Amino acid sequence: MAMPVALEVSLVLARELIRALAAPLHALAFLPTRDACLAASTEALDRSAAGMDDDAARARFVAARSGRCRKIFVSCGETSGETHLLHLIAAIRNGCAAEGRRAPEMLGFGGSRLAEAGVDSRFPLAEHAVMGLGGVLRSIPLIVRAFATFLRLLRDDQPDLVVLVDYPGLHLVFAEAARRRGVPVVHYVAPQYWAWGPWRMRRYRRAVDATLTILPFEPAFFGDRDLASGYVGHPLLDELAAHPPDAATLEAVRAQPTLVLMPGSRRKEIALHLAPMVELARNLRSERPDLRVVIPHRDPARAGLIRTQLELLPGGPEVEVHVGDPGPWLRGARVVLAKSGTGSLEACLHGTPTVVVYVLAGRFARFVRHRLLTVPWFAAANLCAGRCIVPEFAVETPPDWQDVQDAVASLEDDGDPRTRCLADLDALRARLGPAGASGRASRWIVPLCPQSGASEETPP
Repeated sequence: MAMPVALEVSLVLARELIRALAAPLHALAFLPTRDACLAASTEALDRSAAGMDDDAARARFVAARSGRCRKIFVSCGETSGETHLLHLIAAIRNGCAAEGRRAPEMLGFGGSRLAEAGVDSRFPLAEHAVMGLGGVLRSIPLIVRAFATFLRLLRDDQPDLVVLVDYPGLHLVFAEAARRRGVPVVHYVAPQYWAWGPWRMRRYRRAVDATLTILPFEPAFFGDRDLASGYVGHPLLDELAAHPPDAATLEAVRAQPTLVLMPGSRRKEIALHLAPMVELARNLRSERPDLRVVIPHRDPARAGLIRTQLELLPGGPEVEVHVGDPGPWLRGARVVLAKSGTGSLEACLHGTPTVVVYVLAGRFARFVRHRLLTVPWFAAANLCAGRCIVPEFAVETPPDWQDVQDAVASLEDDGDPRTRCLADLDALRARLGPAGASGRASRWIVPLCPQSGASEETPP
């Protein structure tokens, strides 16, 4: 007899709370093995290949499930994930049409755009993005409702496949529930357990059938743990190919030396990075009076927050805040100073010399950096390249910003550091391969769909 939904939700919530309380113990138990994990990750970075996908792993995954997929559950937990999912859905439908397969019925969790794309949306998960421990605690009622809705869907309208995009916290719980019911799970945008918390890999391997990675070195980590995985490319490459900067706008940006600042998207990130970035820009501008300082941001709300914070800073340089596509600014800038994250990789993919920084606020952040991080770098560009091609700094004290400033100045000036960085960024772009991540990801799913003339009966 199936377990009642309310009971299963209660048991899983209790289990997750216990796991959260036990996390410090896991971290302490991991400490003796950290050096070995760091050595293993460095070796994996050295042997990672830029080749797309893993044909053998994909063939094994598809062979066991071919023709069985008539209904897919899809889920995304934030706006960027919804964008990736929409592209994937379009690629699945196009792939089915091209191969004479029946496009699957789709139902899922996401935002309004998912419903507009013809998905039977059962919960607006992407409109309630949850970030950080504080956000999780405040959102427990939302998380409980989402999980209960998912369990009822598995009971009353069970899909043939579950496709989860990013958002590993809640999606890992979803994956476990699906696997308990024999429903295969594909996770698109693999979690960064390889960087910290490698003890989580065992649970992740049990929860998903295949993981699709967006960084070229990741399949080496997952393959070492016997998990089917394939590098499908980074969705950023798709966005850059679909929306290249306008030539006239780009020329206007390049008409004056420009320093782009990217302090982050979350409120806490902005609070930690904005003021010292502006102070650094002021110091550079004292030596380069014609230097233009710009902060581009896609989110109008966050741009407004940045403007408010700038007004509170004493004596900063004139800083322009622009809302919209940051592409022209990132492509046309002389140099970019970016908080570590997707934005820093985006700047690098535009071919602009970039300095990556992350402020370590508090003892726990320093503990993670010095005791738990299991990769030699934290900047995505350096990890993808397998070597340090852009300067990165984990800032612990205010004097550390002088090193950041020196690095920005060295890349702003013509000379060997800038020349080497430009060449390395060209090589990085080639290493990541061409655009088309969604199409390659769909190759793991389209063969699971039945041929158009196949019987409606469910295969055994």
